[in-house]
Amino acid sequence: MDMKKIIIISLVAFLVTAILVGSLLYIFVFRTPSEKVVVIPTFEYQLGEFSTNLGSQRSFFRGSIVVETTDKKLLDTLENNHIVLRDSVIKTLIGKRAEDVLDPEGQQLLRQELIQVISEVSQSDQISNVYFVEYIVQ
Repeated sequence: MDMKKIIIISLVAFLVTAILVGSLLYIFVFRTPSEKVVVIPTFEYQLGEFSTNLGSQRSFFRGSIVVETTDKKLLDTLENNHIVLRDSVIKTLIGKRAEDVLDPEGQQLLRQELIQVISEVSQSDQISNVYFVEYIVQ
């Protein structure tokens, strides 16, 4: 073999090896996962138990409500506005009928409405969820 063929074969072998090693390094070392799990800390505020009539009917709601937020400083705001929050939640519950809050879809709508009401009272958009710890409608 002449020297030209040896150099060409060596270059091709080097390029193939470099591409293979580069690909393996990219796949196993340098590539970041497409779905990174980011844990956002959440904080809970107990609004307490509620017992109130629903709508103009003789229906009754009894339950405990917990507010979840992503802002720890908001807990102080919620505590300072505790009475106003409870009043707003009771007004929201009184405006509902038993049929509106008995099915899962109605519960989800009530949850969204409570998030909106609590966000307005606290003047924050950091309310991430509202949980019903106890939920009884008669």
